[in-house]
Amino acid sequence: MSSATLAHDYTARARLFGGNRMKLGVMAFNCSHGSTITTVPEAWKLNWPDTKDIAQAVDRAGMEALLPVGRWKGYGGPSNFNNCTFESFTWASAIGAVTNYCTVLATVHVPLVHPLMVAKMAATIDHVTGGRFAMNVVCGWFKNEFDMFGAHMRPHDDRYKYATEWLDFVRRAWTQDDEFDFTSESFNAAAVWSQPKPLQKPHPPIMNAGGSPAAQDFTTRYCDMNFVILKDRTYLECAKAQIDHLKQMARAHGRETRIWIHVYVVCRESEKEAKDYLNYYVYEKGDWEAAGNLLKIFGLHNQTLDAKTLDGHKAHFIAGHGGYPLVGTAEQIVDELGKLADIGVDGCLISWVRYKEELAQWNAEVLPLMVQAGLRAPFAPAQTSRAAAMPSRVGGAAVA
Repeated sequence: MSSATLAHDYTARARLFGGNRMKLGVMAFNCSHGSTITTVPEAWKLNWPDTKDIAQAVDRAGMEALLPVGRWKGYGGPSNFNNCTFESFTWASAIGAVTNYCTVLATVHVPLVHPLMVAKMAATIDHVTGGRFAMNVVCGWFKNEFDMFGAHMRPHDDRYKYATEWLDFVRRAWTQDDEFDFTSESFNAAAVWSQPKPLQKPHPPIMNAGGSPAAQDFTTRYCDMNFVILKDRTYLECAKAQIDHLKQMARAHGRETRIWIHVYVVCRESEKEAKDYLNYYVYEKGDWEAAGNLLKIFGLHNQTLDAKTLDGHKAHFIAGHGGYPLVGTAEQIVDELGKLADIGVDGCLISWVRYKEELAQWNAEVLPLMVQAGLRAPFAPAQTSRAAAMPSRVGGAAVA
């Protein structure tokens, strides 16, 4: 393989584990309203043509990731937040086919899909994308959504025991060439066979979000990326301690973890304009009923955040589903991104109220400043086609 090809390795492992100091992605635009629980008329309305345009604009900008969330029904209120959603694996395959550079993720609710089916779907997408696939695993979820499937809702810590077996099964299907039997407390599978294997070796990267002790143990033992809700946005030193703890846990297990967070962005020419718009779509037009429904369900069925913290997050959930606020001018946003990088954040997944328009602004105004600040390198995509540049074994011994 030529040095030019090596210099443009767009596989998920290359893009997510190396490269820019602050990695970027866009999330949640596979769902109506994205991450903003608001009734403003300009809120994201889910449709395929705009979805494709957003993905390709992210791709052209050289950002690292596109993340869909797993949703199955809305949360009521005037907006019926997230009531209309694209399923994440079929979404990822379609997005992967119309992009060239960014990693495309799918989100899977572990109790709802058999591991062999997931292994096959993931391998398919890894081939479609030329090795640009990664997977976000969710070990539990909301009971009212699981009830639609008639799925058993395990006690909290038992979910991670099951997820460990589930992920073991997936990885065996990804990596073992011969037939194998898989027997565990939850599975009894005979003569398992799954071909083709993913292009990435040993397998596509895994992301997980979880804040409880059981979740932290699972993600730092078995996953490559930890999608974190920062519990304190007021003092970054507290957030740094949270991140340091997770990275130290991973190292104790002989691993390295990459920390990603969700950020919601309001970028305007002045700080006042940005704060005024945030106030408008959150406090004047926010769907507090839907947010209350979501947080009630979240508090009942998750241990990521306690009830007091959840209540304090209510406005942040309306503004951007509990994400970290980047509100101000382009210069202020880049300054804040630098502070996040300093405390150990490896990547930010972005949402906006108006994805298409605000993504265009981000690419034009924020990305160049990030390059100037040393947070990112200029993006110069290879001119060769993905198929021509693709090594025969990604992440292993490459053959021209």
